[in-house]
Amino acid sequence: MRSILAVCAAAVLFASPLFAESPPDSTDPAVTTPASTQPAGTSGDPADPQQGQPNNQQPAQPASDSITLANGKVRIGAVFFADYGLYFQTGFGPQFTTQTNFPGPGNNDFNTFDVHRVYINLFYNVSDHLTLRVTPNIYREIITGTADKAGAVGAMPASADGNLGFRLKYAYMEWAKLWDNSNHFKTTFENTNVRFGQQMNPFVDWQEALWDYRFLSLIGWNYLSLSSAQVGASLNGPIAGNDGKMYLDYQVGFFNDASFHAFEFSEQKQFMVRGSLYPMGAKARFQGLGITGFYDHGYQNNAEDVGAAPVERFSGLLHFTTPGNNGMIAGEYQWGKNAFGTGNMFSGDGPQDLFGIGTTIYAKQTQLWQAILAGTATRQQGWNFFGRYQFPNKISVFAMNNFFKPNTNIPSNPLNFNHLVAGVAYRVSPRWRFAVSYQQAEYTHDQFTYPAATLATFNPALAAANPNGIPSAVPPSVHVGFFNLEFTF
Repeated sequence: MRSILAVCAAAVLFASPLFAESPPDSTDPAVTTPASTQPAGTSGDPADPQQGQPNNQQPAQPASDSITLANGKVRIGAVFFADYGLYFQTGFGPQFTTQTNFPGPGNNDFNTFDVHRVYINLFYNVSDHLTLRVTPNIYREIITGTADKAGAVGAMPASADGNLGFRLKYAYMEWAKLWDNSNHFKTTFENTNVRFGQQMNPFVDWQEALWDYRFLSLIGWNYLSLSSAQVGASLNGPIAGNDGKMYLDYQVGFFNDASFHAFEFSEQKQFMVRGSLYPMGAKARFQGLGITGFYDHGYQNNAEDVGAAPVERFSGLLHFTTPGNNGMIAGEYQWGKNAFGTGNMFSGDGPQDLFGIGTTIYAKQTQLWQAILAGTATRQQGWNFFGRYQFPNKISVFAMNNFFKPNTNIPSNPLNFNHLVAGVAYRVSPRWRFAVSYQQAEYTHDQFTYPAATLATFNPALAAANPNGIPSAVPPSVHVGFFNLEFTF
């Protein structure tokens, strides 16, 4: 134990001078390249304060049955997500939960058991003001390896596909209670904190906590392209009134353009800010009527000599949560600039032609879909409505409906889709619950042949090669039923 504490103390001493510096004046995050097989935003994490997630309204407290060591200075927790999925209809589309993939069209009734998220949360409280968090997690690998020679004539096949890998999700230092010694600002800014390292970004984690069903579904910008974790520096905290109520909750920071699981190549940095206004005041997180705005400005994660287009994301939400947090309803408007590519659109499954590993009957359609999402002038738009209600008998119902346009600059876009989640859950105890849900990625346009004349307005060469248009322009939709399990301590 002494050696563990010594290592933690060394990390604190090393990080302190770095954190004292002001964050650089920079810009913003990136999206995956169009050929990417994994979207930047498919690695969201649970947002329940029981899982060690800092709550900006109240200081995080260890659960009574969590593992505590060193007189409470060290806390250990864990998170477990698992599911059984039955795909009534397979097609092409984004992932429904983190690192869960499915076969393409023609494989209706495919079913699978998955463990799609496991965390170990480690906290070391250096003092009342300083905390170190380290959170490794497992994830599903999708990367084909190469065979290895074994002797003069023998060989061993190799593939990492499907393995549950182990990687770092969070690792940051948090300086809390920055105004604790000020008589003038202690009450107003009591829980203000600064974080440095690999941490939750200002929006995805917050929205997942509002939604409260991260264990069965990605939400909003997380599955559309934005990672839940970024590497950088941030300022976080609520602003309270003299009556003890919270009136503004905010998070602002500068981060790498790359997500936490990618190399950083950009010389720019991305800026993110979220502000949640509670005009009536809130005695607890999310309580009552709230108005939230989020803005993200960055660049594609390319080196300077390659060039990178700007990337922007915006969300505006109106939300209401009942005093006991048993009910919530929210509406969201989404807007983006160069914030969605084919890697995001087909993160769950896409045609082989897209990834360069085969030629299929979807070859022409793939060229169309790539053309629709290519370039540096794409614009995204969406509307998201979600809510939940828990009855006194521990049964709860929930629903989310996100209509999204991947590129509003393209007329008659066959990629416009509707992401629907609806179901019922039962909380067995404060530590575990299960849910049954129906989910779909349904393309909203009727099947049609994309006209060559329309195609010529944004890709003349592809139009010339297909003078009669491109048939079956709408991808096949995906419909699935899930049984999901969550356990935390």
